[in-house]
Amino acid sequence: MSRSAAQVLLLPGLDGTGRLFAPLVAALPSSINAKVVTYPPGEALDLQALASLVLRHLPREKAIVVAESFSGLVVLELLQSAANRLGGVIFVGAFAEPPRPFLLRLAPVASRSPVLLRSVPAFLLRQYCLGREASAAQLNQLREALASVSPEVLSHRLSLVAARRSFGKSPIEVPCCYIRALQDRLVPAHCATWFQERFSHCDLKEIDGPHFLLQTRPREAAQAIVSFLERQTAPTL
Repeated sequence: MSRSAAQVLLLPGLDGTGRLFAPLVAALPSSINAKVVTYPPGEALDLQALASLVLRHLPREKAIVVAESFSGLVVLELLQSAANRLGGVIFVGAFAEPPRPFLLRLAPVASRSPVLLRSVPAFLLRQYCLGREASAAQLNQLREALASVSPEVLSHRLSLVAARRSFGKSPIEVPCCYIRALQDRLVPAHCATWFQERFSHCDLKEIDGPHFLLQTRPREAAQAIVSFLERQTAPTL
């Protein structure tokens, strides 16, 4: 697989809309064929169903998958049955276990009401999601993306995040890169350790920014993705 033919699937965070990938797509070089996968906004699908949905989007040749936050769980489920279809995985702010149990207990209250989601205070979105430099436009884009999803679906996805599960104990041989936000207030730093321990080949890339790195630090994230692609496609000696 050459860099010019590299195919990258972008799997969204909790909203599942894919709308928030626009800054990253704009920052990626034109030589990368980036495809945004979206999740049904009105269907409460479990991880297995979401993994099957992603599987249908995979090209015939191996693709690199970028799994943002919630989608890390989807890819871990996908790897149980279709690891041979992936050329590599880039996890961004992902987790295999519930990241912040306290926040997870509070989140369903907001997720049950589209009105609340459209009016989430800016200071909360800046504190936990987009960072203190977030613009009004970025805040509104996040609010609208969340509010476009059925409240029942958001609550269901949050329950998937809160559930503890096993992804097996065998080492995962698919090449992996974990991109960690140094200012992440939603996913603790130790969540990256799980991926480093379970994947036989896992690079850790740290970027100074908030949880929503792909929206607030798209150039840095794009550079990390390109670097990972180059390592996977470089000829072996």
